[in-house]
Amino acid sequence: MNKLFIIILACLLFSCNNEPKTYLDSAIDIMQENSIETENVDWKNLRNSAHKRVKEKNTIEETYPIIEDVLRQLGDQHSFFIKKQPATEFQEVDKKMPFVDAKIFDGQIAYLKIPAFNEDGEIAKKFATYIQSKITKLDRPEINGWIIDLSENYGGNMWPMYLGLAPILGEGISGYFLDWEKNSAEWSFSNNTVYTGKDIKLEVENSYTLKKKAPKIAVLIGEMTASSGEAIAITFKGLPCTKFFGKNTAGLSTGNVVYPLSDGAKLVLTTTIMADRTKKLYGGQISPDIITNNPKEKAIEWLVKEK
Repeated sequence: MNKLFIIILACLLFSCNNEPKTYLDSAIDIMQENSIETENVDWKNLRNSAHKRVKEKNTIEETYPIIEDVLRQLGDQHSFFIKKQPATEFQEVDKKMPFVDAKIFDGQIAYLKIPAFNEDGEIAKKFATYIQSKITKLDRPEINGWIIDLSENYGGNMWPMYLGLAPILGEGISGYFLDWEKNSAEWSFSNNTVYTGKDIKLEVENSYTLKKKAPKIAVLIGEMTASSGEAIAITFKGLPCTKFFGKNTAGLSTGNVVYPLSDGAKLVLTTTIMADRTKKLYGGQISPDIITNNPKEKAIEWLVKEK
């Protein structure tokens, strides 16, 4: 009986000691299967190096720095790790929507500044509706051009921003995600709804329709335009009578997917590269047509000139 107890105890200890390695391997498996850089990584060497570091670890939490280092070695500059968060008794209920600045310049140019937004659920739908309400108020017969300011949009959830701007972008495909195997999923808007592939991402009721089709558009971008902010910039690529002003973007025009791990931590892994409606690939910085420190002024000049 004592011998059996010793065997069971040894098995339990062995399982406990191997838990960090098992956890680490599960994270690396996700990376190897889904990372946009998977073909460029020596996975055997990377995994062996990680195994050497995990040998002396006794808890899952001790593997976190190893996982963070492995993510850095992927080299995509966009993946990151979210540690397990302590349980909290209270949750934030009232989430504030960021302000969308909307103006009319020279009585004929509508200006809309789209901030970063990183919420989902009902508030995401409200934010999309909020943007469209701003467009509705700006849209008048005398408007001859639009300025979409993304210069301080550092990203978050692209879908409410995309759906909010859908009246200006119009129906159809606006861009794509391409994975490491070159499989593509389009971003599109149709019938009050934005999609990736056939999956519904967000929908509103009675989406607004712009008075003038295919308007002249100036898009403002800069060093703070990043991630989903860059995705929104890409949705305007390939539209007629559209020009970009400002500076190069941050260079994070790739798509991330969140993978929950067994203890509640999360891998936020770069799995796709963004492409515009013509399937031109990005993945790095987006460059403006006109490089300038005064993008708003230059955009107004161009829109007035092109009247």
